[in-house]
Amino acid sequence: MTSTNYDVIIVGAGFSGVTASRELSNRGFKTLVLEGRNRIGGRTWTDNRLGKNIEIGGTYVHWNQPHMWAELTRYNLQVRESPTMEKAYWIKDGKVKSGTYEELQEKHMIGMEEFLKGGRDYFPRPYNPFFDNTLEEVDHLSVADRLKAIKPLVSKDVYSILESTWSEYTSTDDLDQPGLAQAYRWAALTGHDMNQFQDTFELFSIETGTKSLIESIANDSKADLQLSTPVSVIEKTDKGYKVTTRNGSDFTAKSVIVAVPVNVINNIEFKPALPAELRQFSSEKQSSRGIKVWAKVRGLTTSVKLKAGPEYPVNSAHAEYIDGDEAILMGFGNDSTLNMEDPKEVEKAFRHWLPNIEVIESAGHNWVKDEFSQGTWGVLKKNQLSKYVKEVPNTENGLFLAGSDFAKGWVGYMDGAIESGITTSKRVEKYLQEQELALAKN
Repeated sequence: MTSTNYDVIIVGAGFSGVTASRELSNRGFKTLVLEGRNRIGGRTWTDNRLGKNIEIGGTYVHWNQPHMWAELTRYNLQVRESPTMEKAYWIKDGKVKSGTYEELQEKHMIGMEEFLKGGRDYFPRPYNPFFDNTLEEVDHLSVADRLKAIKPLVSKDVYSILESTWSEYTSTDDLDQPGLAQAYRWAALTGHDMNQFQDTFELFSIETGTKSLIESIANDSKADLQLSTPVSVIEKTDKGYKVTTRNGSDFTAKSVIVAVPVNVINNIEFKPALPAELRQFSSEKQSSRGIKVWAKVRGLTTSVKLKAGPEYPVNSAHAEYIDGDEAILMGFGNDSTLNMEDPKEVEKAFRHWLPNIEVIESAGHNWVKDEFSQGTWGVLKKNQLSKYVKEVPNTENGLFLAGSDFAKGWVGYMDGAIESGITTSKRVEKYLQEQELALAKN
């Protein structure tokens, strides 16, 4: 089957692809979105599990994220504040320590201030990381490099909490992979204010779920949408592009936006091939390879915050809901072999802190094994920002890349995906207009 006459085909219906489809279709461009999954949302997914509508993927939003906040305002969506924590448990040298959440928070803030000290020297304009030459001084360093540098300056307690935090934020147990530049850019985006930094990462979520936002954007789009339609080949032709799906269908368009995670770009065959730098970027992948797990538990009546080092299968968790003697915990970890659907396996992970906890039911999705993501949120490795990201805008001849992995600001976040969808749509519009002018002259 061949379908013709599209102005643009968008591969991927995450926040970036759906946003681009809204922008372009409402400007009069005939637009088709092809999505491999049976749903829109990409690495965000609100699903009913454990008796609640929970976020299986991306979750947190904040007014420090301007593109996200503009969309929440546009669709009159409200935010929900994470519950206030009372008690805290953290693991140091293999032993569980406990205290109030305020005690944990004090240690955490001491560590973060030390970790990010000097970060003001970089990213004076965080949405333009190449504004000056300071990036060259830091992009070769990893999060682990910075932790090693400050280890003699902080207590063992503070250091163990810091390791947990950065393992959580970068979704990996190998902290020599994520770039220090990403941490410094996050700090710049939050005004180098540690309270704002933490709030942006873990305080607010959308009251009606990420699903309500992406469906609002999709409902405003006039684009055609086909789900469960993975793309196998994108080929340049004399008239534009031919996009072939796994089921053998062909679609043609004047331009194409590939709005998929960098990890899976090489799963699509491009004719001619993408530039070598972009193919290498996809082969290297970004550094996140962790899990997000939910557990309904019995025996917990107090809201808690749990932290442990990168070597633990779950290294950070908190109570998201408390109902009598039952609670729902949400945790992040690094062991993508953990069967998140097996309550006994999840229980074993949480018993590192709470030896008497009983997990009644558990839920999660293995984003690392998911063929359409092969990782969690985007976290650039050391050297990738300076080595590869400059190349992304340089795709030509009607082929464009978009997505949160390629954002100018909030890389890996929904805000970054929306930003990339908007900016890429403007580039596509300009390209299509130039093509029309060229045809008119001929």
